[in-house]
Amino acid sequence: MRQDSEPSCGLYIIKEGAVRIYALTAPDRENTIDYRSQGDTFGFTSIEGNRRPDVSVQAVSSVTCYVAGRSSVMDLLREHPELNEYLAPSYFPKRGEGVSPINPNRDARPEGPDRLLFTTPVRDLADSRIVSVRSCVSIMDAAALMSEHRVGAVVIMDETDGPIGIVTNTDLRDRVLLSGRDSSAPVSAIMSVNLVKVEGGDFCFEAAMKMISRDVQHLLVMDAGRPTGIFGCHNLLTFLVASPLMMAKEIENRTSIEGVAEASKKVMSLLTLLLGEGVGVESILRVITNVNDLIERKIIDLAVKTLGPPPMSFCWIVYGSAGRKEQTFKTDQDNAIIYGDPRNEEEARQAEEYFGRFAEFIVNAFLRCGFALCGGDFMATNPHWRRPLSVWKKYFSNWIYTPVDKAVYNAANLFDFRGLHGDMGLAAELKEHLMETLKGKRLFLKAMADLTMTFRPPIGLFGSFVVEKEGDYANQLDIKKTCLTPLINIIRLFSLECNIPETGTFERLAALKTAHPSVAEAGDDLAQAFEFISLLRIRRQWESASMGAAPDNYINPKRLNSLERKNLMEICRLISRLLDDIEKAYGGGMQL
Repeated sequence: MRQDSEPSCGLYIIKEGAVRIYALTAPDRENTIDYRSQGDTFGFTSIEGNRRPDVSVQAVSSVTCYVAGRSSVMDLLREHPELNEYLAPSYFPKRGEGVSPINPNRDARPEGPDRLLFTTPVRDLADSRIVSVRSCVSIMDAAALMSEHRVGAVVIMDETDGPIGIVTNTDLRDRVLLSGRDSSAPVSAIMSVNLVKVEGGDFCFEAAMKMISRDVQHLLVMDAGRPTGIFGCHNLLTFLVASPLMMAKEIENRTSIEGVAEASKKVMSLLTLLLGEGVGVESILRVITNVNDLIERKIIDLAVKTLGPPPMSFCWIVYGSAGRKEQTFKTDQDNAIIYGDPRNEEEARQAEEYFGRFAEFIVNAFLRCGFALCGGDFMATNPHWRRPLSVWKKYFSNWIYTPVDKAVYNAANLFDFRGLHGDMGLAAELKEHLMETLKGKRLFLKAMADLTMTFRPPIGLFGSFVVEKEGDYANQLDIKKTCLTPLINIIRLFSLECNIPETGTFERLAALKTAHPSVAEAGDDLAQAFEFISLLRIRRQWESASMGAAPDNYINPKRLNSLERKNLMEICRLISRLLDDIEKAYGGGMQL
């Protein structure tokens, strides 16, 4: 289907394959609006008004479609007007609202491992360092520049700074070294005048096809008529092999805090890659958490190397989103230290002195790597959160046996802990103590239920979303505080009721399906709700960060398409129903 061509003959329903929907915004510039795959539709806006399409639809793989004729679709619309609400927004989910070129919808991607090629603009991968020389410069000087700047090609410019040729490493090998050419000759003698260009907005598969069809290994990237970068085979190769494994190797090879901090900056590009590839939310959360774990473990190793071995065994633990393995882009710190019980006062003094310096070193290093300080001071730099195992056991027991407000608040944070580094047996023993102490503690569960019921979804009296009325976030809602936190709290409460040791939300839901009646009935819905809310949050954080702003959790419900709004409203209603059930089970929200 082409923009401004004849009106569509019907509604296309994709049976197999995928298509790209784009609009021509200028004679030589395309704006990709969306990708559609199995189960999606296109052509609706054209048949609705019998008007010429204002977009083009291009197959990006072999595509098979069903076609519902125009008259049939119009009959359906007359009988079921809500169908219009479904079709139009799903076709243009965010048109005109500055939608990101990365659409984190897994099903809207071409299938197979090469789908990255169809979704990433060349400018995102190109090397922006263009090394250029005049045609009269010697081959030796051009080669020296390439070596100095560590690039694989140099662009040859004429007197008006227009590109007229290129010299690559291959040219130096074949046309100089192997042929015995004098390296003092002008670089124009060996340059390739077959300078192939590519627009920065073109997708990587288009660039790859150009390199194959023109038999070249480097393309000159152009934006607004001027050179802005070089795209080579190495860019494509690096892109295709880019993975958490490669990032893990880079982190492991760093030998200083500065080096680890530099590597940690690539988490943003990793998140971009995962979103662009259409990776599922569960996998994104796991990958980002694993990378953050690698960073933290490396810093702990550097701390031990710098400060010397600890006086006794210890375990560095994390909790909150880190404990649940649900970290997103740019998270704050939630950490503590468990260490072995000192045998005497001298060992106790040595432990406190060492682990105090140890915690300061690590927390400050985390801060340099982009992990913000915890606003509630739930960090190992707080002496309260670096204690011997016996003290931690007393903490947990006291919170369970005497569930006052502060105790319940501490439990809600710290009971989601897991061991990250060191003597993992200490964390395992504390977990075992927690599970044993929780058995049959109805009073504590009642207090946790009361806390859970204080976080309600943002639904107003008349079924609309409750948003901020004024300030920087006017007409927006905090998706984490009002939707994600209530859901996590509910699933945590159910897990404590059933004495389930898992901390991750997905793992808890899997274990609860056969252990808790509410999850047995609505487990799949809860998992999908958690995934959907997390996706909205990740997408919002990515959009904020990509525009140079601090990532936040605020979304404007009106900027969601109708299907997204409907999903979010249904999730809020599900959460409200579960909270009502909890209130009935525990006899109201009476404070203890």
